[in-house]
Order: sequence, then structure tokens, then C-alpha cells
Amino acid sequence: MLAPVNQKFNIYTSDEFTEFYPPKKKIKRKFDITTYRYHQKEDLSVNSKLKIGFGAALGTIIPMFFLAKHQNKNMFKLHFGLKEMVLVSLGSIAGGVGAGLAVDKKEHAKQKLNEGVFQFLNASLPPLLVMPAIKGCEKVKTLNNMTTKAIATVGVLFGGMKIAATLSNVINDPKDLEPDRKLTFKDALANIDDALGIFVLAKMPFAKYLHAEKLLPAIYAWCGYRAGESN
Repeated sequence: MLAPVNQKFNIYTSDEFTEFYPPKKKIKRKFDITTYRYHQKEDLSVNSKLKIGFGAALGTIIPMFFLAKHQNKNMFKLHFGLKEMVLVSLGSIAGGVGAGLAVDKKEHAKQKLNEGVFQFLNASLPPLLVMPAIKGCEKVKTLNNMTTKAIATVGVLFGGMKIAATLSNVINDPKDLEPDRKLTFKDALANIDDALGIFVLAKMPFAKYLHAEKLLPAIYAWCGYRAGESN
């Protein structure tokens, strides 16, 4: 008597035949730096992006206006120290996130707030740490040179980004219910524009030639925009 036919039998999945087929290779994801720059599940409409951009720009200009009055300078010729960097970056990110909350879906609100915290810490914490490092170099004769200061500045930049990521995870998820946002070297490359403030504080020669202080408001507005469109 013939054995009953198994209708579900498949030579491609059956254990009897799997040894003839090599295991499937894992497809390695191609690195795309935009994946690390924009934390998005859904794309936004052009209209929404424009509104978020306007919110981030407005959030940048308001603190600059008051700082200009305090410094008695043109708004676009401000001196940027640590206090100015913190205020302008905070305004930019608040403006971008606020606009994003207004135009995007409610279920994306938490992601925008979390990204806002990450962007603010990433923009303000490394500059906060760089000054002690530079002062330390200046107190030691053998370390008081531009090469050592540059190395210290870069070290503080990446170290500060790592600390900022860890701190943002604690603030955003204090009960540790969700996977932490990891800061990899690729993330750091994607966020390297935030480093401009550090080079200004460290008084790197190339920062002066690049007119870095004039670029800082645009950089902070960009950070605010990124936080606002995150979902």
C-alpha cells in the first residue's frame, strides 16, 4: 500500500532536503548617512516641513534678538560664548519641536520630544565640557599648543556626544522600558555639524577663517528642524 501523500510537503523547506541548500546569507544593510540624520518612519508633506522650518528659524531669531540688545550689536554679528550657544540652540529646538507637534500626528509627539532632548544635549553638552579641557591644556606647558588643544577638542567632541546620548536616554526613558538610542561612530559623523560651536569656543584658527560664529545660528536652526520632523 502506498503511503498517504503529504500535501504540505515542500522539498525546499523539508528537513530531508535542507542539507542540499546553503544557508541564506544575511543581507548587510547599506550605510546611508541620512538614516542616522533623520529619524523618520513616515515622510512629511512639503507644507509640514516648511512650517517646521519656519518654527525652528523663529526659535533661533528670538533669542538672537535679545542677545543683540544685551551685547549692543547687530543680530548677525553676535559674540557666541557658552551662554549664547545654549540659549540659541534651546530656542531653535523648542521652535522646531513646537511646530512639529502642531503639524504632525499626535502619536509622533513623544519621538519629537525625545529627539529634541537629544539634539539639545548634543548641541550644548560638548561645548560645556570643552572649556575645562582647553583650560587644562593651557595650565601645562608641554600641552599648551594648538596640536594638543585640537586633539583634546576632538576627544571632548566625541566623548561629549556619547555622554549626551546616555543622558538623553535616562531623561527620555527613566524606567528603561525601551531600547536605548545608541550613539555609534556613524551617528557622530551624521551629527558633526553640532561640533562647530566647540571649535568656536576652542578658538581654532580655521573656525575664524570659516566665520563659524556667523554659521552657528543656521546650524542650530537645522538641529531644531531635524528634531521637529522626527517621527
